[in-house]
Amino acid sequence: MEIDRRSLMKGMLASGALLALGPPPWIFADSPARRPKHCVLLLGGADADDVFAYGARAACAGRTYDLQTVTLKGGLLAGTDRVSKLLEQSRGARLIAVMDDASSVVFLELVRTAGVRLLSMGTHACSSDSSYPLRHAWATTSLAHSAGGLLALHSIQRQGSFSITESFLQEPLDVRAPASWSAPGFSSYRSGEADAMHIHCSGLALSDGRELLDAGTAEGWTPIPPQVCEQETVPWRSDRWVESVGYVVAASALDVDSVRESCSSRAFVHRSRTGERVQPAERFVSFVMDI
Repeated sequence: MEIDRRSLMKGMLASGALLALGPPPWIFADSPARRPKHCVLLLGGADADDVFAYGARAACAGRTYDLQTVTLKGGLLAGTDRVSKLLEQSRGARLIAVMDDASSVVFLELVRTAGVRLLSMGTHACSSDSSYPLRHAWATTSLAHSAGGLLALHSIQRQGSFSITESFLQEPLDVRAPASWSAPGFSSYRSGEADAMHIHCSGLALSDGRELLDAGTAEGWTPIPPQVCEQETVPWRSDRWVESVGYVVAASALDVDSVRESCSSRAFVHRSRTGERVQPAERFVSFVMDI
């Protein structure tokens, strides 16, 4: 079967399962990430491409990386040969990619064949049929490539209610030296388990945050003391949520310092008290990987 036809069938059948269950573990890097020679931004034909790219370029401005942009005008299914050549010819580069649900499944098949090392994968959605219109979920190799804390700071002032979750595949930092993220208006909690989860809540109680995230029982959660909390800085902001996602994904790809918590997963939940902003519905998937 030709790859375009096979990939199309996989995309139609598996895109929903991928976003619900996350990517299979074999696609993630299992060794320390290297410093890339340069960065490539691949726009896979999603409606969010142009706005995402604007935020990504803002993150690259003033840094030592040159950002090469590749646009698939007809989408990924019409450009699989071009993507395969890009992966072959860009060895040593760090790739940032954005595309729609079905294309993301096809893309994972292409990068698996090319032996690419995936560092993070995020699913991002905005819809008006939820009490939390903005929803983001990341699977990431480690906190070194996390973007959730920075996105929470971007989103807290202007973009309405949101939930952000991150799962880290590598072991958390040494529990003897706990560390946590912090921002004004957030209350932070840690699960009592050895494989700890951190939840940061703004505008709602821990019980509501746990219910939203389906984060287990009410027992075993303790407040995180302020002395182990660190706050990130936000040098650039946008009123457009897709633009903010482009910025923070590119920032994580460029090794911008972020607060590294002693946890295996974390979540940021904010409930707006001033009413929700009306924003265009959108859904897409982001990737950061080493070619």
